[in-house]
Amino acid sequence: MADANKPGSRKPNRFSEDMIRDCLATIESGDIEDLFEIIPRIGVLRDSRFNKPLIDLLSHHDIKRREFAAYSMGAMGSRDFVEPLEKAFTEAKQLKGFGAQELQIAIIEAIGSVGDDAAVEFFLPALKACCAAKSDRERKSVSRNAARMTKWIIESLGTIAQQGGPRSLAALLELANHGDPEIQAQAISELSIAYWHRPNDIEDSTLERIYALTSHREPIVAESALAALQDLADVGCQRAEAYFSPEEDEV
Repeated sequence: MADANKPGSRKPNRFSEDMIRDCLATIESGDIEDLFEIIPRIGVLRDSRFNKPLIDLLSHHDIKRREFAAYSMGAMGSRDFVEPLEKAFTEAKQLKGFGAQELQIAIIEAIGSVGDDAAVEFFLPALKACCAAKSDRERKSVSRNAARMTKWIIESLGTIAQQGGPRSLAALLELANHGDPEIQAQAISELSIAYWHRPNDIEDSTLERIYALTSHREPIVAESALAALQDLADVGCQRAEAYFSPEEDEV
């Protein structure tokens, strides 16, 4: 057994402690550039001492510091951050001007990175609101921003689904039947991504649904479905490979 009192065995702990203190000092008084540079370290260290200062920063008057806090929370991946992030998103929707949408996207991405499947209850109403705003053709900037937000929400659902969230998978399946072809196409893509690390675990019904959508009347949907099948085949999904085999064509 290694001697825990030897200097060599204590170095990693002391090194980590120094890094934690440096990060805490930067969070407290660092400039914006320094803050964003420490996000990878925060994600590796994942020390609970970061929690309170990061939550405090979510309500800071400086939008970029709020954005840093959100990305840092996503990097840490703690479910303790879900409620503060959801509250911060509600507040961020009231903001206008430079950086407001970037903050909202950072919060959405952070919630997805945390991986709490219950976040579906947050994402679906937010998506519905975005869809309503997206259809506002008279205000093009609002419509464009809503389309961007929609993309990030669906991608975050995909991030949770990739971690095995059944409710997020169900939400993506539902969105694959959405009336908006762009939403359909992205949901199909995220469905395939959700199974990249376990390609042969995909349900037959899900695979069959994707296959059926390769004949969709909207090219963006059909092309996304075909690409999803090809991606699944490329990562080793045997049933997806069968769709491209000559034997399958002859049946």
